Parts: sequence; structure tokens; C-alpha cells
Amino acid sequence: MAAEGSDVDRVRSLLKEFRDTPVDTQGASDAILGSVYGYIMKVPEDGDGSLHWFCGRAEQLTIEAATFLIRLHAYNSGRVNTWKDRLQICMSSCCGCVGARQTAKFTSRHTYFGAFSDDILDGFWHSVDEWETSIVLSSLNKRGIDVGSIESASITLAGLPPGIAYLMFCNLSVFEDNRIQSVLQATVPSSPSLDWPLDVPPVGLLLLALSDQPEARTWARQQLQQFGIEPIPKDRFLAEYGKIVYPISSALASSSSAHADAPPSPQSTSMVSIDDHSSKKVAQTFSFTKDANALWAGFAAVMRFLPAEAMSPSKHCNIDLRDIIIGHLHDTGPRFISIFRCLWYLTGRCGSTIWQGEKSDYPQRVFDAVKDNRTFVDIFKSRDLLSREDWVLKWFSEYIGCIWETAAFGDVLAKLADFVCEELQHERFQDARSATLTAAMQVSITLLESAFSRSTKEKKRPQRDALSGAIGIHSQKIVLVAFSHGYADPQWRDARIAARSLLKQRLLSDQQNVAQIITILCRYNRSPADAKLPESSVPQQKFWLDVYRNLQPHDSDGIEMILSLLSSSAHMVELKARAFASVSEKNPAVIALLKDVNNWLSGFRGGFLDAMSRYADYNTSSSILDLLRRHDTVKNMMALMLCPIEDAAMGAQVLVRQAFDVDYRSDCFRALLENLPNSSLQGIDAFLQKSIAYIPTVPEACNLSMALVRCLTDVIDVLCSSDGLLRKDGFLRGENGIGVSNDLLKLWNSMARTLALIFRLTPSWAPHFENEEMTVWMRDALIFGRDMLAQWRVFEAGILASNKGGQGPLRPQKKLSSTGKTMIDNLQDVLMELTRWLRLTDEELLHQSFHLLQSLLESFRDTGVSPSEASVKKLNKFVDDARRKDPKRPQTRLDNNRVSQLAEAIGAFDDEVEIVDFRPAPSAKKDAKPSTGFKAHIEKVPNTTGRRPAVGDRKNTPKDGLAAGLTVNIPPNAQRQVQGSKSEASSVRSSLPDSSSSEENSEDEGEAAEGGLAALGKLQRTPKIKRVERRQVKMMDVAADGKVGATRMFDARREAQRTAMRLKPDISSLHKALLAWNYDHDGPDPPMLGGKMSLSQVPDRFKDYNHYRTVFEPLLLLECWAQLQQSKQETNQDSVACKIASRGFTDDWLDLDISVTDNVKKDWALTDTDIVMLRQPESKKCILGKIQGYKAMPYAIQATVRCYLPPSITDPGLQINTDWRLTKVLSLRTLHREYAALMGLSFYDSADVILHPRLLSKPHFDGREIRQAQGAYKVNEPQATAILSSLKNEGFTLIQGPPGTGKTSTICGLVQAFLSRRTRPATAIHAGRSSAPTDKEPVKKVLLCAPSNAAVDEIARRLKDGVSGAGHGQRLKVVRVGNDKNVNISVKDITLDYLVEQMLNGEGSSGTRSDASNEIAALRAEMEAVKKQRQQKQDELHAIRDNAVRSLALEEEIRALNSRRMKLSQQFDRMKDQQKSEYRTMDATRRKYRSQAVLEADVICGTLSGVGHDILEQCDFDLVITDEAAQAIELSSLIPLKYKSKRCVMVGDPQQLPPTVISQEARMNIPFGDRPQLTLSNLQASKYGYNQSLFVRLQKERPDSVHLLSIQYRMHPDISRLPSRVFYQGQLRDGPDMVAKTSQPWHLHGKFGTYRFFSITRGREEDGGYHSLINKAECQVAVSLYGRLRREFSSFDFDFRVGVVSMYRAQIAEMRRTFVQRFGQDIVGKVDFNTVDGFQGQEKDVIILSCVRAGPGLQSVGFLSDTRRMNVALTRAKCSLFVLGHAPTLERSDANWCAIIEDARSRSRLAEVDSSFFTTVGDSAPPPTTPVSAKHQRTTKTSVQPSSQDLLSARPLTERPIRGSQTSEVPVKVPSNARPDVSVDSFMSFGDANAIPRKRSVGEEEAAPRRPPPALRLESPSGSAGHAGQKRPPTAPLPKRTSPATLEHDNSVSKPKPRPPVKRPKAGPSLFIPKPAKVNLHVYNSSLFANCSAYSAIIVPLCIRHALR
Repeated sequence: MAAEGSDVDRVRSLLKEFRDTPVDTQGASDAILGSVYGYIMKVPEDGDGSLHWFCGRAEQLTIEAATFLIRLHAYNSGRVNTWKDRLQICMSSCCGCVGARQTAKFTSRHTYFGAFSDDILDGFWHSVDEWETSIVLSSLNKRGIDVGSIESASITLAGLPPGIAYLMFCNLSVFEDNRIQSVLQATVPSSPSLDWPLDVPPVGLLLLALSDQPEARTWARQQLQQFGIEPIPKDRFLAEYGKIVYPISSALASSSSAHADAPPSPQSTSMVSIDDHSSKKVAQTFSFTKDANALWAGFAAVMRFLPAEAMSPSKHCNIDLRDIIIGHLHDTGPRFISIFRCLWYLTGRCGSTIWQGEKSDYPQRVFDAVKDNRTFVDIFKSRDLLSREDWVLKWFSEYIGCIWETAAFGDVLAKLADFVCEELQHERFQDARSATLTAAMQVSITLLESAFSRSTKEKKRPQRDALSGAIGIHSQKIVLVAFSHGYADPQWRDARIAARSLLKQRLLSDQQNVAQIITILCRYNRSPADAKLPESSVPQQKFWLDVYRNLQPHDSDGIEMILSLLSSSAHMVELKARAFASVSEKNPAVIALLKDVNNWLSGFRGGFLDAMSRYADYNTSSSILDLLRRHDTVKNMMALMLCPIEDAAMGAQVLVRQAFDVDYRSDCFRALLENLPNSSLQGIDAFLQKSIAYIPTVPEACNLSMALVRCLTDVIDVLCSSDGLLRKDGFLRGENGIGVSNDLLKLWNSMARTLALIFRLTPSWAPHFENEEMTVWMRDALIFGRDMLAQWRVFEAGILASNKGGQGPLRPQKKLSSTGKTMIDNLQDVLMELTRWLRLTDEELLHQSFHLLQSLLESFRDTGVSPSEASVKKLNKFVDDARRKDPKRPQTRLDNNRVSQLAEAIGAFDDEVEIVDFRPAPSAKKDAKPSTGFKAHIEKVPNTTGRRPAVGDRKNTPKDGLAAGLTVNIPPNAQRQVQGSKSEASSVRSSLPDSSSSEENSEDEGEAAEGGLAALGKLQRTPKIKRVERRQVKMMDVAADGKVGATRMFDARREAQRTAMRLKPDISSLHKALLAWNYDHDGPDPPMLGGKMSLSQVPDRFKDYNHYRTVFEPLLLLECWAQLQQSKQETNQDSVACKIASRGFTDDWLDLDISVTDNVKKDWALTDTDIVMLRQPESKKCILGKIQGYKAMPYAIQATVRCYLPPSITDPGLQINTDWRLTKVLSLRTLHREYAALMGLSFYDSADVILHPRLLSKPHFDGREIRQAQGAYKVNEPQATAILSSLKNEGFTLIQGPPGTGKTSTICGLVQAFLSRRTRPATAIHAGRSSAPTDKEPVKKVLLCAPSNAAVDEIARRLKDGVSGAGHGQRLKVVRVGNDKNVNISVKDITLDYLVEQMLNGEGSSGTRSDASNEIAALRAEMEAVKKQRQQKQDELHAIRDNAVRSLALEEEIRALNSRRMKLSQQFDRMKDQQKSEYRTMDATRRKYRSQAVLEADVICGTLSGVGHDILEQCDFDLVITDEAAQAIELSSLIPLKYKSKRCVMVGDPQQLPPTVISQEARMNIPFGDRPQLTLSNLQASKYGYNQSLFVRLQKERPDSVHLLSIQYRMHPDISRLPSRVFYQGQLRDGPDMVAKTSQPWHLHGKFGTYRFFSITRGREEDGGYHSLINKAECQVAVSLYGRLRREFSSFDFDFRVGVVSMYRAQIAEMRRTFVQRFGQDIVGKVDFNTVDGFQGQEKDVIILSCVRAGPGLQSVGFLSDTRRMNVALTRAKCSLFVLGHAPTLERSDANWCAIIEDARSRSRLAEVDSSFFTTVGDSAPPPTTPVSAKHQRTTKTSVQPSSQDLLSARPLTERPIRGSQTSEVPVKVPSNARPDVSVDSFMSFGDANAIPRKRSVGEEEAAPRRPPPALRLESPSGSAGHAGQKRPPTAPLPKRTSPATLEHDNSVSKPKPRPPVKRPKAGPSLFIPKPAKVNLHVYNSSLFANCSAYSAIIVPLCIRHALR
């Protein structure tokens, strides 16, 4: 070891210094030399006695020290001798040290010896060489070798010390010593066994290979073969190697002259100049062999190690070896191989430099010399020789490479191809042909790879063309070897493999060539100045066709190769000439190149489909499956299936279809993904990566993008559908259990990047296509984006499940995973690019873009991932521009509603704002009155983060909602803080090309000048982002002009949130409450999770919204439960069998994908508002669910059902593959909208008025205004007043319209008045583009709605005809929204769907869907037939034995069937794509026309529920009109109020039908079948006022503000007389000439007249089924009546003018059946049969009213006693009203009916009849009924207080206060449900002392007015009732009236004479009874009164007497 310590450090320092700064002898002092000497001498020997100073075994410091001390050879001293002795030991024992010392001697010339001159060094090194020679000789002597007599040597070189032997060859001076030469010649070993270093051969060994001694020469060559490095590295090629070149060249030159035909040499050996002493000495002392063969063989061995520098003239020798070698190429015999090997070394190392200075044809002549040499050709005749000399053919590629730059390249290449493929394939080469061709192919492959690679890199088109041409000429030969049967023998195996490799490389080079041309062409298209077009070339399509044609049917290897080749160019599609129009006009060469490229691409795929079809025909499924399992085959297949070229995609699908027996494209994707998941997913991802790189380079990539969208849609469906693969464990485990999570995540990322790229580049593609074409495919891309985003949770769940090994069902974790965040974050670029699409002018694209953007923002919000700041800033700027309406800025086509939705969505991600203080501004006027308009609304911020709670989001759903006992607590807004929900999620950005460049202010400049897709191309810039710190805003309520920008932005955001919550509030709490119910529960109350609901009475006023919701939410839920209970009783409930395909959780929501396994009815379907019940057939367990999605396919029905499973609910067993029965329970469509209205009320403009009712007083109008309105709108005075008031007052206006008073005319007049006063909409003008519909200011609209379709249809019919009032007005654009099935035929032509269909028909778009469906069905049927026939043929083929002819025939038939199947599959896929596109186009067009129809409409009509449709959210309405408002529950009335409106006019009549609700409690006493008509007092919800309409609640606040329409135009005065007095206190007046207008010929007939009550004495009620009642006797009488009427007056057309009405459904059904039995089936279409509820709002000339109820002892008539239904029933007739009933039953059961019958009796309108009455001949009047006995008639003088004028409040007539005195009232309560054994007396008391306090009804106010029964109410002299609380003037005497008994015989009363039409008809007979002489008050104790007369005779005198007191 070397010494250590400070001495070592000093030596290291010295050596470093002297190496960098050499010193001479003086500089190296003895002290310095001593230090280094001391160090080196201390280096110890190894254990074997060897010493190492120079080799790698020595330390680096030792090597440096030994090299430095070489200078000691110049010193003489004892110490130097000692050093030499140690050096000799080192050199004797280690060959490595010898070689390294020789190298060090040369390298140290410039380091340690750099200070000496060359002359001094030459002398010094000469002395060193002499010393080395001496130690060699000394060593020889020690070994007994006498150099003088070498022949006697007994040992060889192997016996010498290895270092000494090696030194003899390493040092050329030692080697050239004659003594050493003699020793070397005599002592060579017999074998190469010397232990020498094998890196670089010593120079002497090279010379020895050319020795004249055969033994020495042979040994040297053998020893040279041991060396592995060739050539010698430049830094190791010492000068001594160069010194041997001359003697060797001289020997070669003198060995033999060059052949006469050899290429001329520019130089000759005679010109060699020897300027080196060693070279001369070698030439003189070394004996070269004289054998030319041996000499060239030795030279070839030397050439192996010579570098290129030694082969050309140099400073050592001016000889050019090239000339010597080439000059001998025509030599024949054995030496030619050596000469040719030398040429191989020469061309391989010198390359193209060997042709410098030569003529252009020189390389060709050299090649000819080789090719024409017979010895060279003989090499190929022997397979053994060729295999031994395999390097021969390798020379071809090197030679071609060295002539690449020469002009002879093409000719030489052609000759080479001819030689290899033609000459060498002659029969004379016999067995060597295959080996020759194999080698040739391999060489050609190498040549092709290197040549094409070099051509591509250096852009040498001629060389590439020459190469392609040469291969093309011999393509047939190559193809035959590769594929034909003739070369299928085993001996050709290697040749076939080589040929296929050559073909693969050649075909791949074709595709690379095309790709390169496309790249250059596209670069030229972008910038002609920066690119140069390549020359055009003729595509060689024949090569590809030959491959396809010769590909054998059973050649799986060939198919694999083709799939691999073609997949590499699957993403390249035809280039459109119009995309290059700008440059092709200037340079026609562009067109030629385009044609070439397209021809190339066409040639690539020309025969692919046929080849794949042949392969599929001749191979079994198992064979194809084996092919698919090969490495990368499925990846290649996927690339081709995604290819936009149909034949390429179809070719791949053919293989998949045959392998897996599937038919259609989507099935092919499914088969591959299911069986080879990892490879398939990787293949899709790889193709997407290629596409992402390719798409930006071309001017347009629409076809490729379309194919991607189309196929990826299939992939998404295959993966994520209800039976998708992501829901299957086998798929998630992947191939060999490796899982698919990584592949799925990569696929998601690639799809997101692809989508973003498409969105970014489409604007630049748009100018090259028609707008329609771009719109269609871009729409598909947007829909794909929506589909992809909709399935991200399924992807996430699949990835997570795959990470767990695919075990267990898909159940997304309730907490978002990092995978989910990464997936959403991958969509950042999609969001950024999509923002520009919001400025689109096409409404359909705008619609799809907006919804995709909305879904993206919701996904970002739900996952807590923040969008990029650039995206948020750009969206905010977009919203700001949209609101400012600055014509200088680009405008959007989004309506205000969608802009508000967008603002609300991005509010969650905008700058964070925290309200730290709120200071309301002082009121300007302390005494200012509160506004009664809609602007005085509740100020509430909907959600502090701008985020609406999603369905299933527990954190965002208040715990005090429905799911927790239905109590609500909303904190005051003043205490809220508004913060943005910034996410802390990590961002993983997609690597898309950056599109950001410019400043924000210039972002959109000039964009408005263009429209359509092309305009978006200018929006490629992203605004710079400035990070904004969190802001704290101190809110102060200041004047508007003082608001700063931050406040304005906050207000805008708050308004956006309000709009969103107003239009689309969160209703998930309703679903949670409802779906948590136990369906089998039978109680009256729903089974709430939080216990029994707390029900409250509906008050007239509410404290706040919280109070309102607390009251109404439980009542709404109670009504929902009642509907569910009712549905249980329906016998037509259809349940279907279904199977659960998959399940997945989102929080507590469980989504089930089910498939229906039963056959269902044709019209059976599910909607997303349906509630269904799932019941397990075995265990009977059940659960409720809501439909989330429904998809009906020809052979399957799939649906998604959402169930609610909080911890408190046990899963009933909803596991995958379990069977269930599904039953539709009820629809939530109306409940959804009612609940949404409830949830959004706090954000309504009218919220404050609804919570705290206040109506404006009636405005005053002078007579002139009223008369003008009457004339303008053709209305009467009350109607004109109501119209003017409605237009003048803001807020609510109430109009009460009794029957026939012209409510519809008033509404029509109001609409006309409003529209006549509205201003014309303005149109925004944008310079540079035409105006679009959205540029126009929206038309001011009227929203007209009603609870029933019939009411809406009647008004809509009048409006569409332009009818206003009694005359005609302007033609209006009226649109009727709602389900067409429920719309009357008279207004079908204005329904929204009809209008859309008309627009579509105008475009010729109708009929496409049905045609496509029929064609698809036909294709599917034919496909099945072909498959069946094919299977039969295959079975027959397998059964055949020994019948080759029949087998061949069957095979041909099977192939034909396969071909037919393939074509059918192709047609099917094409038709399906076409159908889908047509569907989408139709839907888009329909959506456009729907929006257009709505926006252009003047009036939109619909039911209260129907107007809640989303289509109307884009509208604001200036006027909302609700007809029949008193028939709607309050929550329904709220639905239309969600739209912004200044005025709401509610028209209705509380005295007519009330709202209909359902309650379980009603089932106890009321027949089920009549439940929709139940009296509200019998319903549970009505106990709390849920039945009360908003109309009624508002009017209670201020009854005098209600406008009463008091003139009726419907009924004959004889008919209107009764309802006017009974229901409207006589205020209802007849219109002018009503007698004449309603006069009919049968009025004079004794059996008919205008009004009759026919008492059917023999009638009895019966059970009519469905828990309803019938009365057959009344049916018979009705039939007889109608028959007689029609027979007597046959000239009168009664069709459509007669109505048969009853309050019982079963009776209506019985009536219809009886009429049909009598008059035939046509009668159903001529007579209107309907219930009272169904007749609401209608009228007929003749009404036949059947009361049904009849029976002995019956004292309760149920809801027949409902006053409001009585009113409706009695006011439907215009000309005649015929009431059929059992008078005794009605008289004793209900006071009102008693009064009605008494009225009829008093007017001689009552008669007891049966069916024979109308069959009796004659027209005599019916016999009068027997009057009450005279003894029961008492009279008295009395004065009765006038009744109240309150006509609005609905009062139950079963409770009747009777005024007994001025200070007390005696309530008389006659319950409608009294039992037969309870008398009326038990409910009555007489006198004040015995008065029983009246029991107040639930919810009745303390100050509720009390009124006498209608029959006892007094009329004022004018015919109208007196005002409440007023007394008659003392001077006004009581009118004297005749008693009813007297009136029965008074003809003047029973048959009133006609009166002049202008005068009001006189009042009817008085019901007051004259005062009797004496009244006995204690004799009437009967439990029952005989009739109403008896009742009146007793009770009325008592009332009068008490009044007179």
C-alpha cells in the first residue's frame, strides 16, 4: 500500500502541480524527486509477488507518481537502479502495466514532459526503448533463449514472463529489433492462450498477422480474434499504430496488380512517401508473406481494428487504403472474401467520405465490381458458406448508407434490389435461396429502417422515393414470400418472418411518410413563409392491396401484423380541401398534395374489411379469441374501432362479432371491455393520446372528433349503464386480478382532455363547414360531455372498488375520495374552454353548453374542488357583460333567468365576502305607509355560500325540515354571513396546449361583429389572473347612487341567488320525508320518522315565512299521505317484476338500477316524478322509491329508483340480482310544484302580501272612464270597473264572479286592455351581425291559469279567436301549455306541442322517428333470421361425413350469410347513429320552437300546476291571472307567483266549488268512490283550513276590496231567481233580454218549462259499486224526459246542448248506460254526462240534475248538502233546469234543500212523477204536490233584520244562527251526519233561556258573521240584500206577502207574465208568513216534522216573535 499521512498529501499536491504546469530537469529538484521516489518505492507487492504501478489495480496516485518518475531514465545513481529493478519487476509480472506504461509514454508528452522540446524527448524515449529492449533480452537469456541460435530454443512465448512477452509486441521499437524478430518467429505458441489484456491489440501483433511464417501468422490471427474492441478507439490509437500502415500498404500493393476492370484509383503506391524512421525500419526488417491470399486475410484482420483515420491519408502515411482495396475488387478466388471484408470495414467506417473527389458513377461501378465477381456470387450457392460468412449481406446496408448522399443512390439501390430479389432467387442457388432471401430481407429491413429514418430526418425526398420504388418493384415477391402458400414450408420460415418484418417496416414507413407530409402541409397552411411543400408523389396503393389479397384466411400472424400496422394511422382522416382554401388558391401544388395524402389514406384501408371478413369466415371463435389475447392486439383493435373510417372500424368489429357472437358496435365494445378489460381500456386511452397530439396539428378534425364522441358515448354506456361493467366485480378485478383502477383514471383524464381540446378548437374549424353540420356534431359533443359528467360517480366508485380487488357492490363513500377530486379537477380545462361557448348564437348549442356548464359547476361545488381562477373570473365577466347590456360589448343570447342561474352557480367560487357589519339606512319618511304591491317582499339570502343543497346532501339539508318532525327555523338575514365556498382540494391540471395570452380588457373585443361558431375562434385568450385577498364588506343601506362597486356586485349576486331559489328551490326534504314512510302503515297520519306531525290551523295572517312553512308543510304532507292511501284501494294497480342490476349509495340515498322482467302494457311508462313501491315477493317487505331515470328499449326496460335509507331505516334486502315487484303508487308532479312554491315563497316578490294580507281599496273612476272601457272591451259596468282596477292597482286584485256573470269575458277584456296598453318591445342593434330573437326585448306577457283544464281551455278558446267580452278584439298569440291528453279539442291548435309540430311540419321534419324505428326493427328481425339460418348451416356442416362437395357448398353459404350479417350490422349501426342524430336534431328543433313559441306569445295559458314547467322560467310576466282561484288550495295558487309580476288578478267565486283535497278520515263516513267530491268539513286537512284558498284568505282582510260581477248572462230569470236569493242575497241581477235570449219552444209545454223539480217518489238509492250510489228510478225518468223532449221538439237540435249532472260518479255511469241502452252508443257524444265537479265552469241549454239520495228514514245526504255544490249544480242551465230528486228525503235531511223544494212548491215548479209521466200523451202540467195542512200554518207580524252582504266567505250551512233578539242569538245546528234515530228537535232549543251555545267550528274566527238561513233572508226593495248591521228606515213599511199555501194556487205567480227586457223582473213571492191571531208555542213536540212547510210553520213564527221583542 502507498504511504499515508502528510507525505502522501504532499506528493499528491506536487503531482497535480507538475501535471498542470510541467517542469524540466531543473524544476524537478532532488527534493521533489525524492518525495515522489519515496512514495513509489513504498508501494508494496501483491501476495503473488506482482507489483502494479501503471495498471488499473494500482491507485491513481501511484499511477501518476510512476508516470512522473519515467524521467528517472535520464538519471544514473544507485537509487535509480533500485527504481529500475522495481520497475522491471512491475513490467515482468503485469501485462496491464506494460500496456498502460506505453500509453503513459505518449500521454505524458503534454503533461509531465511538456516542458521539454521534441528533439530532447525523441532522444529520451529512444533511450527508454533501448532499456526496455535490454530487459527483454535479459529475460530471454534468463529463460535460456539464446538470440544468436534461436533454433535451439526449447520454450515458447508462453514460457516467458507475461509482461515481457507482451512488451515485445507493445513497443514497436522492441518488436522491430532483429533479435526479437527471430525469437518471435521461432517461439510462437500453438494456441492463443496468452494472458494478455483484450481491449486493444498490441501493434506488433497486427504486423505478425501478415508474417511470412504460417505458424506465426496463424497464431497472430487467432490471438487477434480474442480482442473485442473494434476499431481501436481514437484516444488509444497511438502513433505506433500509424507507423505500420505504410509497410502493410507496400506489401499489398506489391502482392499482385489490380484487376484490369477495377475502378481507377486516383493514387498509386508509387506515390507513397515514407517520412517516418520506424516505418522504414519495419519495411526493412519485417518479412511479409508473399501469398496474396494470406496477405489479404491478414490485412482483413488488421482492418478490423483500424479506425477511419488510419484508412485515409494522414501525417503518418499518405497512402489511401481505399484505392488499394477497391483496386482489387475484381480479384477472384479465396482472397476476394478478404478483400470484400476489407471493403465492408472501409465503407462501414469511412462512410460517404470515401467518395470524395470521385465521379458520380463511381459508387455504382464499385457495386458492379462486387456484384459481378463470380466469387461473390458463389458465396450464395452454399448455404453453409453463407451462414458462416453472414456478414457478407450486412455490407449492403452499410454500402447503401455510405452512398446516400451521392447521385448514384437510386441506381445502386435498384440494382441491389434486383440482385437480391431476382438473381439470387434463381434455381441454381437451390437450398441457399431461402437463407439468401432471409438474409436479404433482414438486410433490407435494416436498410429500410436506417434509410427511411435518415430520409425522414434529413428530408431527402429523392432517396426515400428511390427506396420505396425499389421495394415497390419487388413488392409482389416480398408479399408472396410473406403470405402465400408456396412459401409455407418450414425451410422458408425464417424468410417469411423476415419478409413480414420488411413488409411491416415498409408499410409503416408509408404511414410515417403520410404523417410527415400532413405535418408539413398543415404547417404550410398556417404559415406559408415558414414551411416548404414537399414534392408530390404517386401513392402506391397496389402494395397494400397485394398484402390484403394474399393474406391467407388462417394466417393469424398476418392478421396481427395488419392490425398493428393499420392502428398506427387510425387517427388520420381525409384532409378537406376547403380547410386549405386560403393557400391552395395561391399554390396549386397544395391540391395535388392533398389528393396524394387522401389517396394514400384510402389505400391503407382499401382491402382491410375484406381481409378481416375472410379471416372471420374461415376461423372459429376460439381461434379469434387466441388472436385477441396476443400482446397489444386488443389495443390495436380498439384503435381501429374508434377510427372515423367506417371500413376500418367495421373490419375490427367483424373479428369481435365472430369471437363473441355479438352484432352491433356497442356490443363489440362491451365484449372487448368485459373479456379483456385492461387491454381494452389501455387501447382506448392510447388512441385518445394520439388524437390529442394529432388534432391540434390539422386545420380541422371534425370527422375524428365525431367518431370519438360517437364511440365514447357507447363506451360510457357500456361502462356506466344500469348493467354497466363498472358495476360488475369481474370487470373491476381486471385481467389476472391486476385491477382496472389506473386504466380507468387514465381513460377519464384522456376523455376530459379530448373534450376540452374539441371545445377549444371547434371555433377554428367552423369556417370550413356549414353551420348546420357543425351544430349537429357539436351538439353531440356537448351531450357526450353531459353524459360523461353524469357518470363520474360511477367511475369513481368503480376505481375505488377496483383498488379493493373488485370485491363487494359499488357503494361510493359518503365522503368524497381523493380519486373523485382528481377526476373533477381533470375537468378544469373543459370548464375553461366551455365558458366561451356561452356567447354562441345557436340556441340549441347555447342550451346544451349552459346545462353542461351548470352541471360542471355543480360538480365542482359538490366535491369542494375550486375552479381555476381564470374560469371564475371569465364567468364573472360574462355575467357582468350580460347584465350591463352594453352594445359595445359582445352580448350573450342567454335570457335573464339563465344568467341569474349562472351567477348563482359561480357565486360559490367567487371572491369570498364576509359581512362584518350591517347598518340599515334611516327611513326617509317615518310615517310612510307600507307598500301593498309586490315590491314589499321579504329580504332573504337563500344560501350563504351560493350553494343549494343537493339531493341527499345531509350537511346542507336543515335538520329542522320534514325529515325531523317538520319544524322550521330560519334565522334572520341580518345576522347572516356570506362566504364563498373555497376548496382546499389539490389540483391536477390537464396538459392541454395553452390558450392564454392576452389582457382581459381586450379579451372579447370585436367578437360581436360575428355570429355563429366561427366567432368563438377569437375567444382564445384567457384574462390575466390577479389574486384577490379575502374581503370584508361592511353593509350599509345607503342610497342607490352611493353604492360602490362591491355593493353592486353583492346585490347582483344576492338577486341571482334569490332568482334561483325562487324558480328552483331545493325539495329534497319532501323526498326524504315521503320515502321514509312505511307503505303498509294504515293510520290516518303518515308514519313520520320524527313522530307524529304537529298540525296547526291556517291563520288569516302569518308572523313570518317560518310560521307559514311550519303550518303548510305538514298539511301538504298529510294530503300526500291521503293520496297514497287512496291509491292502495285502486283495484287496477299493476305491479311488474323487476330485478336489481346494481346499487350505489350517495349519503343516505340508495340508487338502484333495475331491469323490468315482465311484459308491460303498451302505454306503461315511468317518469321522474313517480313514486313506486318495491315489494319482495317472498318476505313481503317493501320500500318506497322515487324514479330517477327510465329507459325503454325494444327488448328491455331499465329504470333507476332512488330509496332513502337513513340509519333509522333497515335495508329490506335491496341486493344485486334480487327479484322484486314494482308498483306505481302516485305521481309527485303537482306536489313537487306545490312544495317548491312553499320552499321558494320567501323569495317571491309577493311574499309579504301573502304572509300579511293587505288589499288596496277599490280605486275611483269617473263615468267617462267606465263608459270608455265598456265600449272598448264590450263589457258591462261591473266588469269594466274590475278591469280598470286590475290595471291600476299593483299587487293582488280579487274579482268574484257568480255563475254566468261573465268571468271569462272579464278576463278576456282584461287581457285585451293590458295588451293594448303595453309598449312595443325594442330590438338591440349590433353592428356587424343580424339581429336574433334574443336581441329583442321580451314581449310583455300575460300568464293565465286556473286549477282545472276545462276552465283554462274555455278562456284560451275565447282568446285565440280574438274574442273580448261580447265583441271581437285583436288577434292574440295564445299558447296553451300542458299535457295534450288533458286539453279540449277546441284549443288543440294553440297547445305548445301542436304549435311546435306545426313548425316542424313546416320544416318537413315529421315522420323521421317512426320511419327510423321501423327500419331498425326490420334490420334487427332480419339479423336474427340470418343468425338462425347460419346456425342451421353450421350444424349441418358439423354433421356431414365424407361429403366434400356438400361441405364446400355449406361453407360457401355460411360465408355468404356472414357477409350478409356484417352488412346488416353495418346498416344497423349506421341507422342507429342516424336515428340518434335525428332524435337529437328533432329534440333540439322542438326545444327551439318551444322557446320561440313561448317567447313570442302574448298570453300563456295553463293549469296552476302546468305553468310551473321549466319552459316558462325564461319569461317574466307583467300580469298573472288566476281563474277559479277559489277552487285552488293556497299552495297551488303560489305556483304562478314564482315568476316576476307586478300584478296578480284572482278571479273566482267562493260560493261555488271549493278546492278538492283527500283525507283518510273521510273514508269513515263518505263512500270512497266519491272522495274527490268530499265536503271539506269532512276532511282532516280541512279542519286546519288547508281547503281554504288564497282567494278566501286574502278577501277576509278586506272584503270591500273585492269586485263583484253582479250581472248574469247565462240563466233564464226563472232559473237565476233561486240561486240569486239563496246564495248571493239577491245581488245577482239578470242581464238585459235574458227571457228572450233563453226562450225555447218547450218553455210553453206543460211538462217542461224553464224550471222543474220532479220528485221521484218511488226512487231509492242503491250501492253502485266503487263505494258510490245510484238511483235507477231517476235514471229512467231522465231517459224518459230526454226522449219526450227530443220527440216533442224534433225540429230542435239537442245535440251537445243537454247535460246530465249528478254528484255521484256511479250515477253518472248508470245514466250513461241507461241512455245508451235507450238511444244507442252515439248518445254519449251528444249528451254531456258529468259530475257537478266536472261541470264547473260549463253550461248547457238543458240540465238534468239527479240528486240520487232517497230512502225511508234517511236523514243525511252527505255532501249533497254542500252549499257550493248546490250552487254549481243549479247554475249550469241556460234555458231549462230539471231537478230529479226525492223531495221528502231532501226536505227532512237538509234545510237548504228544504228551502229549495219549498220554493219550487211555492212557484208550482214541484211535481211528483215517475217514468210514465213523460210517456203520457198530452202536455198538461204536472200535478201539484199536496200543501201543508192549514192547521200548521201560522202567521205573525214581524220585522227581520236584513242579512249581511258578505258574499265571499264560504259558510257551512249545517250551522245556522237564528236571530232571536237584538242581544242574543240562538244557534240552530243541523248536522249533516245525523243518525236516523235522532230528531231535529234534539239539535234545537227555543227561547233565550234554553239556548245552547253554538259549538264553534275549528279555526273559526271570533268575529265570524252569523246569518239566517238563505230562505229567511230579507231582500231590499231593489232586489238586493241589505248590508250587514243596517236597519230599515222606520217609515218603510214591511212588505206584505202572501203565504206559501196561497201562492200554490196563484197562477200569476206560478206562471209569470213576460216583462219588458229593459226592466228588472219583480221579486218573487215573499217567504214571510202573516201574523196569526194566536200562536201556541208549547204544542209542537213531535220528534220529526212532516215536511219543510211544517217546519217553517213552527219555527218561523218563533223567530218573528223573538225579533219583534
